[in-house]
Amino acid sequence: MKFKLFDIEFKIEYSLFIILLIALFAKNDSVLFLLLFSSLHEVGHILSLYFLGGKAKKITFAYYGIGMVRHGDLNFLSEIIFLLSGIAINSVFVIFNFQREINFCLLFINLLPIYPLDAGRCVKLIFERVFDFNISYKLYFSFSVVCFVALLIFSLYIKNFNLILICVYLFFQIIRGNYD
Repeated sequence: MKFKLFDIEFKIEYSLFIILLIALFAKNDSVLFLLLFSSLHEVGHILSLYFLGGKAKKITFAYYGIGMVRHGDLNFLSEIIFLLSGIAINSVFVIFNFQREINFCLLFINLLPIYPLDAGRCVKLIFERVFDFNISYKLYFSFSVVCFVALLIFSLYIKNFNLILICVYLFFQIIRGNYD
């Protein structure tokens, strides 16, 4: 489902409803909280984008929460601030002990250098600034794959459904190979 509001395209994917229904039928409140706090994480990015002078182009609501595509580029420092703003939101919830386990998990995951997660994007920016494109691409792609495999093994070992869902999302992002 798509609609436009304030020059921003909004898209609601059916995958969101599927995950919500599964969570409701399974009586798994943690999935609902995961969606809520991952969405608040993205709201942190959106607010910082506007604070830094940027503008959202498209906002998507899906099984992983909220995703955003924006207009134009930010300078290096603004980009780093933008990327870390979502992590800051989850840090505040951890500090105030509000759904601490879920927010700590989101904080930890977004600090992993897996592209397209926040720290993965920061690593990509830094590598592109230091190395030429081919070397930086190989480095952050390698970081992403190694950290993904470690996260997948860990999530299967502890049998955490939320982490497994995140790994499914990351797997498709990595194999899609969209590193722009």
